[in-house]
Amino acid sequence: MIDLITLVRPNLNEMEISSIVERNNLQTNSSDGVVFYDNINTKNLAQQKGVYIRIETNQKLKVESSLHKYFNEITGNERSNYNLFSMSQAKRSIDHLLSERGIGIDNLRVYNYEIGLNLDVSKDCRSYLDKMKSLGSTGAEKLLYVNARYKDERMKTTVFHKYTRKYFKVYDKVFESMDRKRKDIPSHQILRIETVNRRLDNCFVTDFFSPDNLRKLIESFFRDWRTIQFEQDIITPKGTGRAKQHLCLEIMNKGKDAVLIQAKERHENGSLSDWEYRNIREFVAHEWDIMKKSIIFIQSDEEKEFRQLMKVNHTLLKNDDFIN
Repeated sequence: MIDLITLVRPNLNEMEISSIVERNNLQTNSSDGVVFYDNINTKNLAQQKGVYIRIETNQKLKVESSLHKYFNEITGNERSNYNLFSMSQAKRSIDHLLSERGIGIDNLRVYNYEIGLNLDVSKDCRSYLDKMKSLGSTGAEKLLYVNARYKDERMKTTVFHKYTRKYFKVYDKVFESMDRKRKDIPSHQILRIETVNRRLDNCFVTDFFSPDNLRKLIESFFRDWRTIQFEQDIITPKGTGRAKQHLCLEIMNKGKDAVLIQAKERHENGSLSDWEYRNIREFVAHEWDIMKKSIIFIQSDEEKEFRQLMKVNHTLLKNDDFIN
């Protein structure tokens, strides 16, 4: 669950700075003549296990790591986050990391964190992504947009900018791993969902990793992601062709006017033939209002599978031994 996490601690004293620098082989740097330390050039080496450490010019400590990847590495596996990762494992991971790096827990705070879940799906992840529309209760929906950073529309996120403290993302985990040229690529389809939380106020590590809070994090995560809205599939009258079914879905999702405008643009740029454009206009004008009365909405297979996987994983994670 808990993956990428950023920890901060202000006002280190000189003894603490010297100890952390020596323990973690931090490089000495300078900014306008003022010294700071980090391991930006070595954090991905085997001995650093992907843990980034920086001590700012104002003696503020910053530690950033994927607890999921870190846990897999310290337990003898690849530095990856493709498998299930429980809250008890996250707690073991943070305890080991702080001990290994010689970082005291007093006044150490969580500043950012991601909580995520891998869903082993049966189809190409695009099948699910294409149908996902929004998260949130009725009237307070947050739309999911294609993230242009990744090609082939393999990631969607809600709006995020520098003032956003919480946002959601869903993406094709295998595609992301290939895009980043990772060595260890899963052989099965993984749809990953994540909730990103940023700029927490005075959230101490001891409180964050308490059993009560870990339980709340699990419930909050699943409560949010249960509100996801998928495009529905439809059952049309017998004899309706596939192209006309697709057109019906387009009209329901975008509206008649938007579909006509899009068709006109495609006709003008040559991607839609004269007869295709004419058929669309005639269907919208003369058939749609009659046919829509016979259309039956149904939950898509993708949505059914998604919600079933959510249910199974919620049962596994809420019964984790961190509660005992």
